[in-house]
Amino acid sequence: MSKKAFFITSFAFPRYDAGATRITMLAKALRGQGYEVELCGMGDDVQFDGIVCRTLNPYRSNRICNSIAWRLIGMTAVAYVKSIIDDADVIVASFLPSSVVEKIKALCCEADVVFAVDCTEWFTPEEFPHGVNDAGYIDHLRLLTEVIDSDVKVIAISSYLEDYFTEKGCSVLRVPSVLDNEELAPDLPVGLQSSAISIMYAGSPAVKDSLGVVLDSINLLDRDVLGRISFSFYGVSEDDLLHYAKKGAALPACVHAYGRVSRKDVIAALKNADFTILMRDPSMKFAQAGMPTKVTESLGCGTPVIANITSDLGEYLVDGLNSIVVRNFSAEACAFALERAASLSVADRSSMRREALKSMRCGLDYRVYSVALDEFLCGGGA
Repeated sequence: MSKKAFFITSFAFPRYDAGATRITMLAKALRGQGYEVELCGMGDDVQFDGIVCRTLNPYRSNRICNSIAWRLIGMTAVAYVKSIIDDADVIVASFLPSSVVEKIKALCCEADVVFAVDCTEWFTPEEFPHGVNDAGYIDHLRLLTEVIDSDVKVIAISSYLEDYFTEKGCSVLRVPSVLDNEELAPDLPVGLQSSAISIMYAGSPAVKDSLGVVLDSINLLDRDVLGRISFSFYGVSEDDLLHYAKKGAALPACVHAYGRVSRKDVIAALKNADFTILMRDPSMKFAQAGMPTKVTESLGCGTPVIANITSDLGEYLVDGLNSIVVRNFSAEACAFALERAASLSVADRSSMRREALKSMRCGLDYRVYSVALDEFLCGGGA
């Protein structure tokens, strides 16, 4: 008889954000080991890719009811767990308030059901409107420091979080930012024809992604290099980019901002870019505790990455093979990396594309962690 795993989160299924995508990958990993899986979040009540998705929020299209549903997430999440706990072998929670996680933990302990929490972030005060006094930040710290204890199994996205929870006495399995290689990989390798270099960024930078450093590095390039490189920014407008640029600075002519576009269009652009670019401040806790899905997505599309090393990226990015590693967090180092990219031949870039695909398939595809996740949660033998 197959085991049953239930995932409950505040993310919106089926695929409305990166968090929902990660939970879906974990569910697929267990399904590959024979589990029956079900997802429950703040999205739609649908069946997606053969996986049942339940909703805690059937009123998404109504502004007032949607707001009420978010305020009642604690009550509805606990009610959902109570309704399925007799059928569950494993319950995995993610991005729920600490009080909700505490109640689900108690229910699982009482019912002798394995309880796990997927941990992908250690937020910092800068990410909240009211800093250290923000209720969301205080609740986040309570979850990490008090609620998650030895009664909870932890799926950690980084070695930083793995080490922290191991020291707390938790059972921990590290699963990095995984995606579906078969979904992302180009049908055929994209043939590179142009000597010009296209570099793209896609996402919502907030305080995490240091677009200011990237823009400063572009302004350090000489005219010859600038003539061979184009930059495309998706998810940010020209006004957004000007906010990250130095005060009074204009955007270079080689920079193009496309604002918000569909995920389908982003993936299509990603597969045709020569590189993606990502700079994060390694001194910030969020940069070490998390792991950017952008990198996995880029490699899975066969697009090498230009990035400095934060978190565990050094385990997956090999300079000159599937990436150009920026030696430190500075505009000068980033500019040097861009100059290296501009000097690569078509053959060099084609080789890096093949290596990018290979590195994602071998280390960042969800299937790589399927057996380990089963053994971690239930000792194998689903």
